[in-house]
Formats: sequence, C-alpha cells, structure tokens
Amino acid sequence: MTTTPAAASPSAATPIYTFADILAAMEHNPELRSAMRQHILEQEFQQLPTEMQELRQIAAELQQTLRDFIAATNARFDRLEAGQAELRSGQDAHTARLERLEAGQDELRADVAELKTGMDELRSGQDAHTARLERLEAGQDELRADVAELKTGMDELRAGQRTMQGNINRLIGKEYERTVTRQAIALVGNSLDAPAPQVIWAETHQDNTELPHLLKYAVRVGRITADEASMVRSADIVLRDGAGGYCLAEVSITLDDSDITRARRRADLLAQAANASVSALVIGTHILDTSRDLADAQQVTVCIQEDW
Repeated sequence: MTTTPAAASPSAATPIYTFADILAAMEHNPELRSAMRQHILEQEFQQLPTEMQELRQIAAELQQTLRDFIAATNARFDRLEAGQAELRSGQDAHTARLERLEAGQDELRADVAELKTGMDELRSGQDAHTARLERLEAGQDELRADVAELKTGMDELRAGQRTMQGNINRLIGKEYERTVTRQAIALVGNSLDAPAPQVIWAETHQDNTELPHLLKYAVRVGRITADEASMVRSADIVLRDGAGGYCLAEVSITLDDSDITRARRRADLLAQAANASVSALVIGTHILDTSRDLADAQQVTVCIQEDW
C-alpha cells in the first residue's frame, strides 16, 4: 500500500532553490512579500505617502494634485502586484517588468521633482502675497488715519457750524429784543392796559439804573437774596407804569414753556423786591399750544407779533 505524503501548509518552512520558489513563498507569506517590496523599492518611495501628506499641509491648492499622485502610485503598485503573477512564467519576463518598474520610478522621481518645484513656486507666491498683504495693511492703516482725520475735521466743522448758528440765533434774538424794546411801551399798553408805562430796564440797553438801585435796596433790607436780584436783572424788559406797578417781559422769537416759567418766576421776585404788583408778560412771533395753556395757568400774558 502506497502512502501519499501530506501537502505542506503554506506557513511551513519550505526550502528555496529557484526564483519560482521565491515567488511561491511571497504568494503564501504576506510578511515576506512586504519585506521583498521594501527591499526592491527605494527608501524615497517608501516615504512618498508621508511626503505627500506634508505637501498637503503646506499648500491647500496642491491637495487635488497630491490625491491624483497617490492614486497613480496605488495604481502602479496594483500593476506591480498584477505583474508578479506574470513573473512566474519566466525570469526574462520578470526582467522586462523590472525595467518598466524602473521607468515608473523615474516618472515618480520626475513627479516628485515637479512637486518640489511647484512647492518652491508656491512659497515664492506666498511670499509675494504676504508682502502685498503687508502693503495693503499699511495702506489700510493710512486710510484709517485719513478717515479719522476727516472725521475729526467734520466734527470740528459741525461744531463750528453749531457755534456759528448759535451766534446767528443769538444775533437774531438780540435784534428781535432791540426791536421789541423800542416797541415795548406800545405793546405793554395794548396788552395790559397799563397807564403811562416807561421802560426802566432792558437786557439790550442797561443804561437805566432804576432797577439796579431797587434790587440793591431790596437785597440790603432782606426782601430777596443777591442771587435772586441777579435773576431779576437777567429779565429782557422791565417797565414801570404810572400807577406804581411793574411789568416784567421775556422776549423770544418762539415762545415755549421755559419762557413762561422764567417770566413768572422773575415777576414774582420783582414783586417781592419792590413790594408792588408786577405783571408777567412774554413777547414773541408765535407760541406752542401747550405753552399757551401753561401761560394761562400761571397768569402770564402772551403778546404775539406775527409781522416781525
């Protein structure tokens, strides 16, 4: 009886005598195949995926190119593994395939060199871009400084305009006060029916000393304080009638609540200082409706001059 020897397992140690034995061992032993691949391929190509990863981190624009490169490399490795099956037919075919592999290696070297050149160009472009950004930032700083200077100038111009408008308004107001002062006797006579009124004080004409003397005496005898006397002297117009009474008038082109309140307060202080009756009057070209109601409530007479 003849006994057939059992076939050796792929993992069992098998003597290697020919190149075909090497190929067979590589086919059944992945570790041997990997070691043989590392032995055949140069170290530069073993590290190629790592270099490709570094290239992707340096320049985002090269990502697609690197992906194509890795795909091409994997394709070459796939073709190489497929070629290993053909190498079993003979050493001559294996030599031809090795020559093609060397040619592919040259292409890989050329691709790597091209990628390195592209990296250098990219770095140069980045340097130029950085320099341009720095110039742009410097220009933006100058522009911001110019804008800030322009804003400052505009603020100064607006402030000057407001000051000028305020001066113009004050000049107009003063001119209106002068006009009203010249007409005060007729206005008071018509509005209050006061007998023989006479102007004894006007903000625009402070040459009459009757009111200052009256207030000085009132302060001395304790009827009013010095601050209250100063408030009365700030009145626009003060008149005395032939019956011994007084009229205190506040003048404004547009009459509002502040004019009403000021006229009432100053008239009350003058009545206290002179120990006499004092009428409160406001004179202007027009008055707010709400201010007219306030004037009625505080017994302040309103005199409107629409044709000024």
